[in-house]
Amino acid sequence: MFGILDYISLFLIFIFGVPHGAFDASIALTLGYYKNLISKLFFILIYLFLALTVALIWYLLPQFTLIIFLLISIFHFGLGDISWSKSYKCLLSAYINGGIVIFGISFVHHNEVNLIYQILLNNNNTDNIWMILKYGLLLWLISLPFHFYLNLDEFKKTYIIRIIALSLIIFTTNAIFAFSFYFCFIHSFNHVKRILPSLRNNLSDKNIKNMFLFFTILTWVLGFLILTYLNYNSSLDHSIIKVTFIGLAALTFPHMILVDLYFRPSLKI
Repeated sequence: MFGILDYISLFLIFIFGVPHGAFDASIALTLGYYKNLISKLFFILIYLFLALTVALIWYLLPQFTLIIFLLISIFHFGLGDISWSKSYKCLLSAYINGGIVIFGISFVHHNEVNLIYQILLNNNNTDNIWMILKYGLLLWLISLPFHFYLNLDEFKKTYIIRIIALSLIIFTTNAIFAFSFYFCFIHSFNHVKRILPSLRNNLSDKNIKNMFLFFTILTWVLGFLILTYLNYNSSLDHSIIKVTFIGLAALTFPHMILVDLYFRPSLKI
């Protein structure tokens, strides 16, 4: 099913993309939620509980969970690409920027993405997914002129270059590579670049590094164990897709709550 480029892209997601969430423990400590043993255990348990809850809901209601995952990913990706502010303009910019990734990859590579959605839905019908995406794209197109009108004076050269480069990647490569490129080298890179100065103001580099390595390795080990388990009942290709994207969904919910609802608003980054 997949070519060598797809396997490399999925490997990059695990090696370079997923670990950006391993800074969440440092973020929690910066916010005061990770100070002693009790609070550390509480944070880890809550984080795992939210991730496992998402995985369970996906198992019970895969279509509903995939739709919600796609929608929140639009805002999470978009918020990661802009400066935070408590305004409708911020949400509009997030929707436009995140929509480039989700709507762009989905519709430019419709057949390939539909196959991925079918795998994630256990070969069930994907019509409802595409119906929601079409309405979302229509809203995106309607919102685009307002985005330009409200933000034209704030567009920087680096932002324009990034959008052009991402668009070229989406149109000239396949879906998995395009997503991997964005997730690893734009979203994850921007996230680390933006949060690291704030973390270093409150924590030592050693603490940040140790927590990052611990949670990165833990995530890799759990991902490998789940992949091994799934591979007993389905093909390797299908197992990798499920571990990658259902795993991302499970981790995105607690990650987004911590980063987008608490950390970034409190530090205005």
